[in-house]
Amino acid sequence: MIKMGENEIREKIGGLGSFAELSVKELAKEDGYADTLARGWRNSLKATQLRKFFDAVKGIERRMEEGGNWSDVEADFYLLQPQVAYAQARTVIPRGFHDIVKICMSKVDVGDEKQKRQNYERFVQFLEAIVAYHKYYNPRGGL
Repeated sequence: MIKMGENEIREKIGGLGSFAELSVKELAKEDGYADTLARGWRNSLKATQLRKFFDAVKGIERRMEEGGNWSDVEADFYLLQPQVAYAQARTVIPRGFHDIVKICMSKVDVGDEKQKRQNYERFVQFLEAIVAYHKYYNPRGGL
């Protein structure tokens, strides 16, 4: 099996029409997208920053689960981008995390309401997998 790197993952995600097209198997399996990224960022991605971003993403998910429409959370979703850019500028997250998040986010706000919800759900699953693998590679990392 040929292992994929961060650049290849960026290209594959960038080539998707929508984020829901990314298979759960590819994002979650060992040596899959999340594992590969978390392993590569294990020394440069601070657990507190990953948790802060993940908590914001989960907050948006909760609002949608409580009956909110995409239009109700769209502004908060787009405000994640400057938060990630700011963290990258402060060098508390690696450039690669910023770049992956930016590409992923561009694949979420695509299609009708149902498609956007599915895309966001897959985005949350992807981040959950990154958080899990990050904790695996950094057991004392604070998540």
